[in-house]
Amino acid sequence: MKRLDKLYHHAVSLLSRKDYTNGEMRRILSQLTEDSIDVEVTLNNLRNEGYINDQRIAENMLTRFLRKQYGVTRIRLELRQKGIAREITENLINSLDIDWFEMASESRVKKFGEDLPIEPKEKAKQIRYLQSRGFSMDMIMESLSPRTD
Repeated sequence: MKRLDKLYHHAVSLLSRKDYTNGEMRRILSQLTEDSIDVEVTLNNLRNEGYINDQRIAENMLTRFLRKQYGVTRIRLELRQKGIAREITENLINSLDIDWFEMASESRVKKFGEDLPIEPKEKAKQIRYLQSRGFSMDMIMESLSPRTD
């Protein structure tokens, strides 16, 4: 079997168990061979046959992150770490019709309850939590301010 076929079959075997982004698969295949042309040819074949699709992976990840109530900063970070192109990330985020401020408030209430923190220590704890979820300070401070409905 040719080197190219071996690379291709190894990649398909990996992809049968888990989705990989283009960047992740490039890194894996580059560890198997030093011939970057073979790696690129294999990646092109995988993309053309639909085995690798960064857009699909990003959409699936975004759905999961929204269920977990992650903020926009955390979503960008997670997608970047996965190797998703910035253009794909920004297009997906911009296509969303989400009130991030409302999501920050919902996330805080879900974790800590309706009552606003009185103690500075408790307020700092809630701020840290919301920052780790990927919300901006503007969103966090609004979620910690009394509602005027």
